[in-house]
Amino acid sequence: MPTDLEATVADLSAGDHVHAHGADSRGVDTPRAGYLLAPPRPETGQRSSGRAEGWLVYIGKRGDAPALSNRLMIYPDTGRIAHTPEQDLSLWRATTLRETGASARTTNLRIRFGGPATRSAVEPTQDTNVCVTYNTEGWYSLDAADDSRTQVFECRLGAKIWWAPLPDAPVGLFPDAL
Repeated sequence: MPTDLEATVADLSAGDHVHAHGADSRGVDTPRAGYLLAPPRPETGQRSSGRAEGWLVYIGKRGDAPALSNRLMIYPDTGRIAHTPEQDLSLWRATTLRETGASARTTNLRIRFGGPATRSAVEPTQDTNVCVTYNTEGWYSLDAADDSRTQVFECRLGAKIWWAPLPDAPVGLFPDAL
């Protein structure tokens, strides 16, 4: 196993706040942020290419117990984990896209996007300023608010996401100019 990831994992202990990227219990590539609920341990896990060595970690809210829902396998070739500072969760909301003010008539709605708010996502896994636009037939595109306009996420109005209003403006309709 690569020494960089091995050294990083060796420096972590239960209770540390981390941001990790690995495979969940279904084998789906998943980002997670939260508290390490147990010390990382070496484990052999099942992958599409066969069995592979990695580290088993449990990431969740402070005080949660390790469970299948907060389990994450970090493999040396695709996974990563880092000690991170705690986030101020009072800024973030885990609600449907509809509650951001988005609708089919919305143009140039801007928010901070923190990632999908799945059951296992106890806090945002990213912080990207996005412009929300209605695509077609019920789909909304969350595109980077910078010059690249790269699509960050696509979902329906009822999808649950982590989001926060931009600090310099209220949530709602904005002028078309960037």
